[in-house]
Amino acid sequence: MSDALDRPAPHTLHDLSDDLAANRYSAVDVVDHFLRRIDDTADSIRAFVEVFHDSARRQAKESDERRLAGRPRSEIDGIPFAVKDIIGIAGQRMYAGSGAVDIVPTSDAPVIAQLRAAGGIILGTTRMHELAYGPSGLNDFDGGAYNPCYPEIIPGGSSSGSAAAVAGGLSPIAFGSDTGGSIRAPASLCQIVGFKPSYGLLSTEGVHPTAPTLDHVGFLAASVDDVRIAMRVFGDVPIIDGPGRGRRLAVFDEPDLTVDPAIATALRRALDTLSNCGWRIEAVTAPSGFDVMDVSSTIMAYEAYRVNRERLETVPERLGADVRERLQDGSRVTSGQYERALHEVDRVRTEVGVLAEGYDALVNPTIPITGPTREDAVREDVRRMLMRNTRLQNLLGAPAISLPGAEDGPAPWGIQLFSVRGRDTELLATAAAVAAGLATPRPTQCMT
Repeated sequence: MSDALDRPAPHTLHDLSDDLAANRYSAVDVVDHFLRRIDDTADSIRAFVEVFHDSARRQAKESDERRLAGRPRSEIDGIPFAVKDIIGIAGQRMYAGSGAVDIVPTSDAPVIAQLRAAGGIILGTTRMHELAYGPSGLNDFDGGAYNPCYPEIIPGGSSSGSAAAVAGGLSPIAFGSDTGGSIRAPASLCQIVGFKPSYGLLSTEGVHPTAPTLDHVGFLAASVDDVRIAMRVFGDVPIIDGPGRGRRLAVFDEPDLTVDPAIATALRRALDTLSNCGWRIEAVTAPSGFDVMDVSSTIMAYEAYRVNRERLETVPERLGADVRERLQDGSRVTSGQYERALHEVDRVRTEVGVLAEGYDALVNPTIPITGPTREDAVREDVRRMLMRNTRLQNLLGAPAISLPGAEDGPAPWGIQLFSVRGRDTELLATAAAVAAGLATPRPTQCMT
């Protein structure tokens, strides 16, 4: 096996795909490498719930046979994926991070069926915040995953294990779900890329619901290019070169939002760097009279309670304290409050669409505070801030991506780019150009 493959650093899907096509090593070599990494970090990173050693090796062998015969199924044939333990895999137990869930799906979720049809390989299922209903990634039942880049802080949630798997070099790419930032927050805290596509672009069928109006499936990966490849395969999203609206970015300013000074300084430096590379940076102000947290919490709580009502009423002791409390809060949201919140979203969707016109992307920090410790993350004010910048995009069904922040900022931090629903192709092209302009290297902590 290649010495380059056997290094512990994260590998990109893009490079692995090229190397498999060039026969530098086999899919079996690749899978064996990642399985060893998973086993070696089972106690230190704890990214996975279950690891599919035998089936992953079998899928890798089948991929090698197809490639030898000159019939690879796609550009991800032979590429390993990690799967958040909320996405249905036929015959495999799903716990959704909860003591109140024990489901064995009889069929694959459509995104898993797509993965198999494209020749991708399932390494296993990853840990998560219980019921995908929390931003920290902490879990009362299994302890959750650990941040491989910054062990002293939380990995973020709810797609904590998927982020840890990619950042720790245990998988080149992972599926996550995102209801209010559950892909982007852990991507920021683990210093990788996290992408939530437009609502409905990737099917959520077969995915255990959190709040169906807001739920999205997306990816966590080591690079924007990896996300673009995955979205081409799973969402039929073409890869195009360069932003198409004149290299214009709009800083999305919310006057009432307090941003940690270190984060504000880091964002300003990053934008100055882009400005020096020819980007035009302007500012737009968020729609007034719209409380993102209040509206999104109303919708999320109303729907999550109805999804989990039977569990709350029959086995409340099997729910973690934080999730149980949030579900109880949801029981008190009225249908009138819910309908008014949905109406407010319709208004703001139109206003944000006007703001975004003419820009390649809207920009803000993925998380407006520095990464909290596991102790601090249980505080309500900290939990709210973890979600504060990532809730709007779910309300709008808009594509959004978190990129790792520059090394001269607080460790860690992330830059979020978002647009309006349906502009996934353009947003990913913009994200690739921004990432190239910032040229942010990965922290060394993630490579050991």
